[in-house]
Amino acid sequence: MEPKEPWEDYYTCPDKREAELAFPTGKREFLFGVLLFLSALCLCNFTVYGGFHLGFALGVIASVLCSFCYLLASGRKIGGYSGSLLFLSVVIAAGFARSDDGFVKFVMVCFLLISVNLGLCLQAGQNLRSTGSVGSLLDAPRGLFIFGLGNLFPAFRGIGERFRNGGAAVKKSGGLLLGLCLCIPVLAVMIPLLISADAAFDGLVGLLPEFEGEELFATLLFGSILWSILYSRGTALRHREKSEHTPRTPKGIPAITVNTVLWAVCLLYGVYLLSQLAYLSGGFAGILPKGYSLAQYARRGFFEMVCLCGVNLTVTVLSLGLVKKEGNAPLMSRLLCLFIYLVNLFLVAAAGAKMVFYISAYGLTRLRVLTEIIMLFMAVTTVVLGVWLFVPKLPYMRAVLLAALIIGAATLWADVDTCVARYNVNAYLSGTLETVDIEHLKSLGDGALPYIRRLAEEAPDVVVSGRAKSYLTKVTEYGPKDFRDWNYVNHKAPAYRWVLNEK
Repeated sequence: MEPKEPWEDYYTCPDKREAELAFPTGKREFLFGVLLFLSALCLCNFTVYGGFHLGFALGVIASVLCSFCYLLASGRKIGGYSGSLLFLSVVIAAGFARSDDGFVKFVMVCFLLISVNLGLCLQAGQNLRSTGSVGSLLDAPRGLFIFGLGNLFPAFRGIGERFRNGGAAVKKSGGLLLGLCLCIPVLAVMIPLLISADAAFDGLVGLLPEFEGEELFATLLFGSILWSILYSRGTALRHREKSEHTPRTPKGIPAITVNTVLWAVCLLYGVYLLSQLAYLSGGFAGILPKGYSLAQYARRGFFEMVCLCGVNLTVTVLSLGLVKKEGNAPLMSRLLCLFIYLVNLFLVAAAGAKMVFYISAYGLTRLRVLTEIIMLFMAVTTVVLGVWLFVPKLPYMRAVLLAALIIGAATLWADVDTCVARYNVNAYLSGTLETVDIEHLKSLGDGALPYIRRLAEEAPDVVVSGRAKSYLTKVTEYGPKDFRDWNYVNHKAPAYRWVLNEK
């Protein structure tokens, strides 16, 4: 029988509700809770009122370090894989202070949720699945929802019992904290009423430093919710008994059935490659098929690659997972999958070469850069899975996830908008590109301003330089309001605007 999660026993066994154990709460938990509460308040305030910039980065790093140090001080040693996940989480979080690319940041937030929760789960030894399999990714949401949301009751019951059963000083501290918490909603109602009722009191309050009541309320509300989840997750990872997972042994599908499907796919790809060899390999030599424009050729090649790679990876993973095997998968199944992976690599290389050909003629855009990044990740994944076919002990999911985090961190730190503007302007000024799209540069945001300045000062075409100057003179000067919404790209933008506006 598979072990039950803590919340399953609590709701399905009424007799255990009274016997539900509270997590022990000592000085270590108290210090962890205080530091984590401050981190949660900062993270919520900085994110809501500063966006996903420097403030968000500081809040994430502080909260990750609090949980990591708490588990480390509790005897939960860090491993190489879990340490890499948490380190890359910090690197990615710091990148939010470097880049101003909204789409990439959204993807990186998803990466952060996976890497932080999976890393802490592994550090605490609470993972149910092998770290080398695809199923290990399910331990990330388990760390957040099962250990976080699912253990709120024992975490807070432990705090209550600590204050209730402690000494006189502890009981007084608990009463004081509870009173302070209850004061907040009471004073939030009474103070505005007194200000409206009495002019003298209104003048007295006016002498105090100004603060936004709405901001304070939102910070306390969302910060407390976030803190409760993070505190519950940390204490549950430490105090919950480790669940023993007994993997099920599937019966599997006969090898002849699986191999028949793989043979059909391989024969289809063989015929397809032979019939389309010139079309697929033309990108390596820069040859356009008859009737295709350069744009049509590159776009069609890319979308073909994405669809075929998705089908290839799905078919091979399902085949290897479902085939009946004793130890390793049958040799024939692995050889057929290897052929499909070689097709994947050829498609990625051909599509990538065609995209490079396209970029050399028309320059970079955000979409072209991101497609090349996706191609790189698909190539790495294909190589890892190909090696795993003949080295079954290889923890392929570790390599794939670490590759995704490293590529994502590099993309965030490089700032796609800045890279696109730099390449297009340098290629135009050097004569590699015949023209440059000013409208596209305008859409790239603050990262493009230094390179639009170069066009205004160095462009040989007076029309291009004139349009660049016209755009720069209309840009108003602004900067980060405070450190919360600071990032490197926006920080440098006002300087470029001020110099250009003066000219």
